Amino acid sequence: MNYKGLLLLIASITTALAVTWLNSFWLSYQEFISATNERQIDYYLSDFSLLNTSADGDLKYYLQGRHLVHKNSTGGSEIFQPSIQATDSDGQNLLIYAEKAQQKKTQGTIELAGSVLIKKTAHQNKLAPNNVTRNQLENNPSDFILTTKNLSFDPVKREIFTDAMITLTTKDGLLTGTGLHSQLDQQELRILSNVHAKFDPNP
Repeated sequence: MNYKGLLLLIASITTALAVTWLNSFWLSYQEFISATNERQIDYYLSDFSLLNTSADGDLKYYLQGRHLVHKNSTGGSEIFQPSIQATDSDGQNLLIYAEKAQQKKTQGTIELAGSVLIKKTAHQNKLAPNNVTRNQLENNPSDFILTTKNLSFDPVKREIFTDAMITLTTKDGLLTGTGLHSQLDQQELRILSNVHAKFDPNP
């Protein structure tokens, strides 16, 4: 029997198994490090307020929330019970409330989800006080209240949009439909499809 050949075969098989195991271990380790880095949080805010302005000092939007979690690896943020205030083209305030929101990168689109409410107020260029709650806004009269289940707010282009069903209540009646697009710097609000209207004109 050729013992040298047998030993060489055993050594080759052992080497191959060791290399395969080391490669598998390294890939698993890399995946673990990547997953850990994705979950890494570099800061956390509670009961916070953030003011975002242009280079000229004009208000882009004012953001409040219960909690904000920022992830170091992606630069994204997760926000709980957010409220956003922005001004439209006539200087009036839009207040946007939601259950939660996500912003994948700084200055990126803010994705709001869970019972989103938009209310237009007659108060011009004034920040909403911290103690104004969503319930107070819903129960106070307004010329404009919009509800939907999710909504996107682009702070750079200053536009809001959604593909979800929406309900718009105004002083003249009720509008429902699917999808919405609005440019805050223009007097434009488009409901994209399935529009139904019920008007109650004043006598």
